Amino acid sequence: MQRGRAVYAAACAGCHTLTGRDSRAPGGNLALARLSASDIASFVRVMPVQVSAAQVEEVAAYVHAAGMRTGR
Repeated sequence: MQRGRAVYAAACAGCHTLTGRDSRAPGGNLALARLSASDIASFVRVMPVQVSAAQVEEVAAYVHAAGMRTGR
């Protein structure tokens, strides 16, 4: 989870949030989407960021877990 959080902070947090409520972030709040980790990984792969295959899986697991913590 720690590596996923670091990847999220470096590559995703500039456009997305994980608060579980509309934050008006340019890329939206990912915790609201209620996606599986697999769906999130697919989403990460098409984003305009450079991350390795391992980082895709790490950030997907982190975002999924963060979404679950928001109660969504």
